[in-house]
Amino acid sequence: MPGLALPLILGVSLGYNGTAVLMAGGAQCVGLGSYQQVLFRRSGAMLAASFGMALSALVGALCRDSTIALVLAAVVWAWVYGMSHCISSATAWVCQQSCIFLVISSAAASTPGTTHDLVYSALLRGAGVLAGGLLQTGLLSGLLRLLPEARTHFSRPEFDPTRYHLKFLQSQLSLRAGVSQFALRMVLTAVAAITLYRAQHWTSAYWIGMTALLLPKPEWMLTVTRGVQRIVGTLTGAALCTLVVVELKPSGAWLVALTLIFLFASYLLNAVNYGWFTLAITGYICFVLAIANQPPREVLPHRVLATLIGTATALAVHGLFFGGRKVFHIAAPTLHSLEDRL
Repeated sequence: MPGLALPLILGVSLGYNGTAVLMAGGAQCVGLGSYQQVLFRRSGAMLAASFGMALSALVGALCRDSTIALVLAAVVWAWVYGMSHCISSATAWVCQQSCIFLVISSAAASTPGTTHDLVYSALLRGAGVLAGGLLQTGLLSGLLRLLPEARTHFSRPEFDPTRYHLKFLQSQLSLRAGVSQFALRMVLTAVAAITLYRAQHWTSAYWIGMTALLLPKPEWMLTVTRGVQRIVGTLTGAALCTLVVVELKPSGAWLVALTLIFLFASYLLNAVNYGWFTLAITGYICFVLAIANQPPREVLPHRVLATLIGTATALAVHGLFFGGRKVFHIAAPTLHSLEDRL
């Protein structure tokens, strides 16, 4: 929480609300990396996510004015994300966060000017996300040195992805492999979702692409379950938090406090229940938007609609794949990861 509180409190106090929101976004996602398994080192997932999200934010912002460029970038990002499942859950998480920041940054507000202005604003956006991510990584790494490591069934501290099995990784490139098939589904999902998002002209349409890339899992039932939970969590969180912002009109200090409360809840609920986690994240977004001076009365209804469209898109693409297997009597491939083999 300190990695989030510092940029929010200082940024809002000094009048740099936009910078505060960017840094908080990077810090919030990187904070979730502390739940991930070891990736080269204990803070490896957080460090990799910091740079991955910053690069994605930069590329996404550069693609702001070109749908074709954004679709091509999303295809590459989605394929890498799908294939990353053949290494470990931590690498998959890092690549997923990078996909999300690619989509979010493509919706950056327009700044009229030359190409130089676009590049400059994109660099600033990437730098803001990187600063928040590195701040969170540094604080958490320092705290983890002082605290004993929690031993749970969620972590495998002995896993080291430097112990690559080259033949195994090469075998996963075959279209018969479960990882490759999942990567192909993610590519088609990205193309469909980004195309739908860019065809819209209302606020928060980018949430279509973000939702569609967040939901899918290699297992069909898990994808469906997450879709239902995300819809219910988003609707509930949007209704509750919009009511608070619109009717109570909290000030800057109260908005920061509410943002931190919902972020704290999201960290607690991350590995407990996806529906409750989505409710907490939606509340966080609502209050962050208010800090950034975006009217929630307009933004959140659009965000709910985008969530419904994104969920439907993800389920439709994955449903076609799973339905096609049954029609043509094709056995579902088993998804293996290098992590499972070590």
